[in-house]
Amino acid sequence: MVKERKRKGKTPALRRQRDNNSWMTPPIIESVQECRPKKRKRVQDKTPRKRIKVSATIRVATTCQDHIKRKMTEEVEGCSTPTKKKKELLQQVQTKETSSSMDISSDIRKRNLTRKADDFEEPPTKKKTKKEQVTSQRAKFQKKYTELHLLGEGGFGSVFAGYRQKDKLPVAIKHIPKENVFLKHKDENGRKMAMEVAIMLKLSNLTTSSSGQLAMVSLLDWYELEEELLLVMERPMPSEDLFVYLDEHEGCLNEEEAKIILKQLVEATIQLQNANIFHRDIKVENVLIKSSSEGPQAYLIDFGLSCFDRGRKFALLRGTRDHVPPEFYRLKKYTAGPTTVWQLGVLLFEILHNKMFKTISFLTNKLKINKRLSKNCQNLMTKCLKEHPKERPTLEELLSHPWFS
Repeated sequence: MVKERKRKGKTPALRRQRDNNSWMTPPIIESVQECRPKKRKRVQDKTPRKRIKVSATIRVATTCQDHIKRKMTEEVEGCSTPTKKKKELLQQVQTKETSSSMDISSDIRKRNLTRKADDFEEPPTKKKTKKEQVTSQRAKFQKKYTELHLLGEGGFGSVFAGYRQKDKLPVAIKHIPKENVFLKHKDENGRKMAMEVAIMLKLSNLTTSSSGQLAMVSLLDWYELEEELLLVMERPMPSEDLFVYLDEHEGCLNEEEAKIILKQLVEATIQLQNANIFHRDIKVENVLIKSSSEGPQAYLIDFGLSCFDRGRKFALLRGTRDHVPPEFYRLKKYTAGPTTVWQLGVLLFEILHNKMFKTISFLTNKLKINKRLSKNCQNLMTKCLKEHPKERPTLEELLSHPWFS
């Protein structure tokens, strides 16, 4: 729900209910060749050979080393060499056996150590279920931030005050029900996220205006829970939205203060334009004002209806009904630049008049620009609110208007 503003002062208060809701007009057997060894003719050796005595218990050679040892021993014992020579040969065989068995033992030991090490390795981490991920996200949020009182609520969610626990930094925590997150964006890695999150992540490097003042609030954290999306943003202190700020100043501001605020917003929208971002709902409710000794500082907030602009024409209108640009009534299409200029003109009208703006009322001359304003101010407002979009100035032309000098 959007707040209903009640203006003070001599001018009768005009009320309206602002609607934030958008307009709406996937078994093999291998054959083996039998190989039989050819019969060889037995050749009798003239030198008689001694028989080899074999023990009753026969140990089957389990390794190549056993086989080699047995063969070598047979050859040594069976040959007709002197006894001394036989002993030397047997010693060589035993030496080879010892070194070979040591090598084999070393290899076995290494393999066993490797197996033991593998046994102690942690099994691969099991992928968390969606429910576990949500629980983890909520726990992280509660550990890092403390939520306080309600700041405001609208058609898309509610905003609470809070602070970051480690340094007590003031934050604004926005709760958006999942059913209200209808705009999605796919990043370079193919990951889907809420459009508002994607927009604010891109704005992370564009938060400073050319005048050195912050023009948009920064996104600090975001958490995707089962039923809602949580956005944690910076909260300038002390601050309040321009809607409330106007009520505290009897419904309207003087030209000098209005000039400071609008110039900051024009600079902010130029930054958005350079980043191909279209806010689509610039109005007093979506501007935060921080009071300071140097004057009011404006922050553009609420990118819930924003999108990436690539020079296309939009046929689906999302925004505030009362601020519809005239071209949508005639052509059912609108573009980013001229619509942004129109919305800035509407905002300037509302902060300099104690009246609510309605496009139809303005086009039928039921709402008129105050003739008591300076000529430059009237000229700038008239250009912003031209019925035909091509007749409106660009944002850069708007910034160089004499009223701002």
